Amino acid sequence: MSKKNDKLKIVTANRLREGDVVYLTDTGTWSGHLNQSRATRDAEELEAMLAEADEAVAAREIVAPYEMEVVEVDGILQPLSTREIIRAAGPTVRADYRGNENQRSRAA
Repeated sequence: MSKKNDKLKIVTANRLREGDVVYLTDTGTWSGHLNQSRATRDAEELEAMLAEADEAVAAREIVAPYEMEVVEVDGILQPLSTREIIRAAGPTVRADYRGNENQRSRAA
């Protein structure tokens, strides 16, 4: 019989190539959308999800996977920690600084 945790957890990581924040989904893929992530309270399921993430690390899809706590509010998953709120919101660098480096070097 599996143990139940009192908190809802998901698995997050960063996509290897772009560094984007991603979340493990029900289908075993990685999404940039928090609300598409697979959430569980079951400790055994969480261990299986982390093992699945380790396979994605070995396949060089993602780096640094770990579990994080979320809460579901009106059907929408929301991170609990300040760090994860910031990660879920996207890059903290101004959009005008995130342009394509190749385009900038060609324009110069």
